Amino acid sequence: MDVGKFKSSRSRLILWVMIPAVLIAGVGLSTYALRMQSEWKLTRAQHLAEVFPRLVQARERAEALQQRFESGNAAHIDSEDELISYVQERALKVGFTVDSLKVERLDAADGKLPALTAIVKGSADLGTIYRLLSDVASVQQLLSESELQISRQADPRNPGLYRAEIRFELILFRMETVEGRS
Repeated sequence: MDVGKFKSSRSRLILWVMIPAVLIAGVGLSTYALRMQSEWKLTRAQHLAEVFPRLVQARERAEALQQRFESGNAAHIDSEDELISYVQERALKVGFTVDSLKVERLDAADGKLPALTAIVKGSADLGTIYRLLSDVASVQQLLSESELQISRQADPRNPGLYRAEIRFELILFRMETVEGRS
């Protein structure tokens, strides 16, 4: 190339010097931007890789709970008589002596779900009372104890015997109803 062309035209010289610098800067900046984007994607992928196993475990636990809830190895309780027989059966199984058992239906009001409440009065030792509480609620997922009063019985022949008054609440809930609304 003839050097005279650059001497005769100043703009040609400036372009000849500037174009390579602009190209280098443009390629360098775009490469830097691509590198930053790749690092960001890598960091995001690493964080997802850390969280993903926990999400899978949580999903599996939720599915297992739902299957256990839906399979319901216990019959669904809809009436007061069914709740009475269920509580009496569980009390008999663990050795809890039932003195009285009252069941009452609570209708849905003020955003609360309908429920059945059972007040069980009886006597047993502390271990049996604990087994009754865990046994009753373990099979029926929507049945829980809401109140418990324990007092020592004044019988010198049985010093380990306690009187217990337990209030159970069973939420009347059907999966079909919820699935039908959605």
